[in-house]
Amino acid sequence: MALGALSAACFVSVTSENLPVALLPDLASGFDVSEPAVGLLVTGYAFVVAVSVVPLVAVTAHWDRRTAAVATVATITASNLLLAVAPTYGVAVAARVVSAVGHGVFWSVVAPMAARLLGPQQAGRATAVVFAGNSLAFLFGLPLTSWLGATIGWRPAVLTVAGAAALSALLIRATIDPQPAEGSTPQRGPAAVRRVVTDGTLAPVNVATLITVLGHCTAFTYITVIIAEYVHLTGPATSGLLLAHGTAGLVGLVLIGRQVDRRPQATALVVTVGLTACMLVLLVAGPSSAAVAGVAVVLWAVPAGGLSVVLQAAVLRVAPDRPDLASAVYIVAYQVGIGLGALIGGLFIGHGALPVAVAAAAACGLAATAVVRRSAAFGPVRASGCGGAR
Repeated sequence: MALGALSAACFVSVTSENLPVALLPDLASGFDVSEPAVGLLVTGYAFVVAVSVVPLVAVTAHWDRRTAAVATVATITASNLLLAVAPTYGVAVAARVVSAVGHGVFWSVVAPMAARLLGPQQAGRATAVVFAGNSLAFLFGLPLTSWLGATIGWRPAVLTVAGAAALSALLIRATIDPQPAEGSTPQRGPAAVRRVVTDGTLAPVNVATLITVLGHCTAFTYITVIIAEYVHLTGPATSGLLLAHGTAGLVGLVLIGRQVDRRPQATALVVTVGLTACMLVLLVAGPSSAAVAGVAVVLWAVPAGGLSVVLQAAVLRVAPDRPDLASAVYIVAYQVGIGLGALIGGLFIGHGALPVAVAAAAACGLAATAVVRRSAAFGPVRASGCGGAR
């Protein structure tokens, strides 16, 4: 039940984070702005997280982990309540900032909390179970939000997410016992932050994270545009393809999650090579075949579904003694990737160059593949040597 509560919170967090993706045309018309401007709600969110997460994690290092999780999920509730009543685009930006401030702290504690619930020997399994909420968000959260936005309006859709966030915070409070911070003294202060930032063992993981997420989000932030242009679906019909995309993502999470501890490099390569392959198919066949493009959009979710598990597991392998701060730095790389991806994709799409955005995503997948192949952090020797240390 405790892992389920954390998974539910992940579901809500991912759904909320990607609201502008699911409601892209609705928000654009509602605030009378362009679709790339709505994409900036993703970019700005990511950059606020990237700037705030490390200092906030350092400041809250002595907090009980349950308290930190409940407080940060509560910010999701508050931000979506504000977004639901936002009269202008500027207020919508402010609402996103509120959520972003707590986002990084939540994701820096959720995997270590899960690992503590099952014990260090099952950290990978615990993370995979909790991160099922991520895939379920793409399977149900985003399609449902998109459908609600198209049928009853985007404001009620956002209010629904706010209610789900409040419920998940209560579930965490009710099902998880207090978790005092571990290793509080050595993990506090600027010196601890510097040690993690300059840790050479974490650098390849963070580089791979930045490149892979950048490529994925260059395309994914505008997945509704890709679906409209290549698959020729709009409105409520988009929700059906997003549902299939989410289903494939859940399959990817299950398959990759089962193997990530035993075959870290192989699973990482499934993610990077899979991203590259799907983008190349969209680039080559998308403009001429809606059916092929639709299949590529669905299969794209398989590597994407395992993305966070592969990368977070690598962080826990190479930094078992400082998981919160190491996760915070990883989150910076992840969020910078999201922000840059949304920004770059928006620039290309704003100039009518959707194929260039897709090509850029493929190029990032190739670059990330090279990093994974060269990095010991994803290698089988390192993985087998760290199993008992986590």
